[in-house]
Amino acid sequence: MRKLTVLLFAIVLGTSSLFANNSIPEKDSNQKIREQIAVLLDKPEIKLLETEELIANIEFTLNTKGEIVVLNVDAEKELIESYVKSRLNYKKLDVLKAQNLKNKIFQISLRIKKPIGA
Repeated sequence: MRKLTVLLFAIVLGTSSLFANNSIPEKDSNQKIREQIAVLLDKPEIKLLETEELIANIEFTLNTKGEIVVLNVDAEKELIESYVKSRLNYKKLDVLKAQNLKNKIFQISLRIKKPIGA
């Protein structure tokens, strides 16, 4: 009987800790961050040739205030680097609390194409 009580207590303790964890899976939080960055980088005012496509690889992290800190922008043109940094650096994201996103380095690619009909 005593073993059954201990086993029951262990099960209750284990399941209560599962329900107490309110963090969102990392995949969902990464998707939310990606969507917010897409909004911040929307509609660049950069003139492109007909067949030109600009690509940049961006590395960033989040500080304790939930702000983006751009670490590196790998792009062919310096214009893209300054555009990304001006649009992203120290912009606050709506990241849900209680997530282990601080001190994590994120990488995202940016592709700028000439709009159709422009």
